Amino acid sequence: MYKAIVVDDEKSIRERLTHFFPWSDVGFEVVGSAENGCEALELIKQELPNVVLTDVLMPEMTGLELAKEIKLLYPEIKVIILSAYDDFKYAQDAIQHGVKGYMLEPLTKGDFYTVFNQLAGELDEDTELRKENETNEKWDAQELMLLDLIKGENLQKYSEEWHEQNQNFRVAIFSFEKVFKETSTFSIRQKIKELAVDFWERYRVPVLFYGNSLILIITDQKLMTRNVLKPKILMFADSLQHNLGEIFKGESNIVVGVGNEAQSLQEISRSYHEAVHASSYKYFSEYETVIFLEDLALNEGFNNDKVIQSNILDYVNDFEGKLMDSVLKGEMAEISMDVQYFFGALERSKGQNISEVRASCSEFVIMLIFKFKEKGFTLPSIDNQQVLGKIYEIDSLKELKRWLQQILGNISLDLTKNDDQNVNRYVLIAKEYVKSNYQEKITLIEMSNILFLHQAYFSGIFKKETGQNFIDYVNEVRIERAVQLLRETDHKVKLISDMVGFHSHSYFIKVFKNEKGVTPVTFRRQQKR
Repeated sequence: MYKAIVVDDEKSIRERLTHFFPWSDVGFEVVGSAENGCEALELIKQELPNVVLTDVLMPEMTGLELAKEIKLLYPEIKVIILSAYDDFKYAQDAIQHGVKGYMLEPLTKGDFYTVFNQLAGELDEDTELRKENETNEKWDAQELMLLDLIKGENLQKYSEEWHEQNQNFRVAIFSFEKVFKETSTFSIRQKIKELAVDFWERYRVPVLFYGNSLILIITDQKLMTRNVLKPKILMFADSLQHNLGEIFKGESNIVVGVGNEAQSLQEISRSYHEAVHASSYKYFSEYETVIFLEDLALNEGFNNDKVIQSNILDYVNDFEGKLMDSVLKGEMAEISMDVQYFFGALERSKGQNISEVRASCSEFVIMLIFKFKEKGFTLPSIDNQQVLGKIYEIDSLKELKRWLQQILGNISLDLTKNDDQNVNRYVLIAKEYVKSNYQEKITLIEMSNILFLHQAYFSGIFKKETGQNFIDYVNEVRIERAVQLLRETDHKVKLISDMVGFHSHSYFIKVFKNEKGVTPVTFRRQQKR
């Protein structure tokens, strides 16, 4: 277990962070908490934690001031800032102080898992690099040097070597978060690393795998400019696509963030954290693979315009009546246009700011639900907590638009629930899903979540439409497929049980006998007579 401490001046928040979140699930234990930065430094001295999670606005010493002290005294400790403010300048200050992550209050479990799983991976990597150094000194010496450079540690060891070259630096990060969520990592990491070394050695650019990212420290002056570097990065991305097409199929799973130029060894760490910050803005782009911090700075600076700062609800009010009319009439094409209008206003008013997009979308959905209920409409399929939680789980603006359109469609179905055809649509979708995924685990709760329906509501309409419980229907589909396999193959009954989604062999036999009146073995024997 890695050690963490929590720092927040509000006792209730401190206790929530310490006791409510599943630290052990991500490989951490909270070894203490503090109510201010001064107290935290004493605790850090005693416990030497791996990670410090700190609020940013505190009396006596702010979170950023604490991060600055930690970077000076304990550079190996990773600092995560927790704040209710998502301002570009604020994030820039955090970068300057070597902060590893910047999360928004209120902290969700989804964000918690994302950040601390990443941190655990990086800590594992740190440990492995140092262990491997004992057996492979030459190669690991270079990796450890690159690791020190991006962390801003032990720079005196390298200052003479790099000073003689009188070079500038720029850090680029290839983030493979989505790849490693869906695929075992070791063999893929090795293959990516081999391809990276082969591609980038021609430009004398060293590479390092750290966490779930491939990191480049660029020193070639020709590669420093955006117009020269971006084509090279895209060429390498194409190489990965060509050689690992089974992994990078469909929408690109590659996101590249590029920090600003650094003029000294001391600034490499800053360029690295800028690249991390830039890569997070893939959220806003459907097609952009490479994101430069310099472009974000221009976009976010635009937010200061007084006109742009108007509240998103002002925009919503302009077409609220039209949207409600579209939803009431079930006009899906109109709903789609309204969603595009909403996001267009949202992007103009907030700029590229992830937390503001999520917060405004939450405000919009809450307001819309409230307006309909105020007019006397009931929305049995909409679970407020589930809906709002989903907004913070979605990791791209494109997906958020699609999801909001689906939610509005579900609301429209609720409002016209007297039309049996509309209710039947839910049932048809559920049936098609079962037929396509019967071999996977399917529960009533999971199906309700897929349809964004209350569990009880979905169970009720399914029973009303089909005359049977949802799980009975799932078992019926599975048994029919089992019957087909018993007739057409010589597979063992245990294998067939697994193939059709029953992970308990005894339960499969019980359900089969209930459905067909005989056991699977007897059924197969009868078919061969």
